[in-house]
Amino acid sequence: MIRVVLIGSGNLAYHLHKALLGAQDVSLVGLVARRPEALAGFEAGLPKKKLGATPDAADVFILAVADSAIAQVMGHYQGKEGLFVHTSGAMGLEVLKGASRQGVLYPLQTFTRERPLDFQKVPLCIEAAKESDTQLLTALARSLSSQVHEIPTEKRRALHLAAVYVNNFSNHMMYLGETICAGAGLSKNILGPLLEETCAKATALSAYSAQTGPARRNDTETLQAHLHMLIGEKDKELYTKISESIYRTYEQEL
Repeated sequence: MIRVVLIGSGNLAYHLHKALLGAQDVSLVGLVARRPEALAGFEAGLPKKKLGATPDAADVFILAVADSAIAQVMGHYQGKEGLFVHTSGAMGLEVLKGASRQGVLYPLQTFTRERPLDFQKVPLCIEAAKESDTQLLTALARSLSSQVHEIPTEKRRALHLAAVYVNNFSNHMMYLGETICAGAGLSKNILGPLLEETCAKATALSAYSAQTGPARRNDTETLQAHLHMLIGEKDKELYTKISESIYRTYEQEL
């Protein structure tokens, strides 16, 4: 049985605690947060402690906190026995200062507390400083997900950058699209089938071959018409930059 203490109270911590509770051969022995009241909504029967209180004994301590908070959290665990792992896609092992055993458990997914998901389908990217800890982390990760990948820091950072483009940037584009629809008195729901096909096609084929639209075919008349419809200069600049990037990608085919 792998004993786990989970540190954090955000969206990722919430989904992780759910997954840990349902995992075989894993015991979630405690939750820790800077503000214990933020753990409202987590499993009521679990022990909850404030960061800085005497920590529980565990085999693995998972830091599901913001990148900027990792070092601060580690300041409360100097000399503590156990494997300390963070969940960041962008940080290396060295950020876990003070821990003699260091690792990473990075879930490649976007998390919102109100949005249920199947954690078994979430790719988990792991890394550890010692081979024995890699084995322990692998066992823990496989109890949570069917997709476990051992990925070193530099490749994980590249993956995180790719994820920002695929998720964060694309979601912002969807927000802007919803805003344009709202301004025209249209429901965002009309975009749903288009969004579904966009994701399905990019997955089934490739994003490169799936690209369509006025910038892809260098339809300058439509591009100019769209720019005239946009009011803010920042919106015009964003539209132009993205269109130019698409055009440059395919200009040799035109």
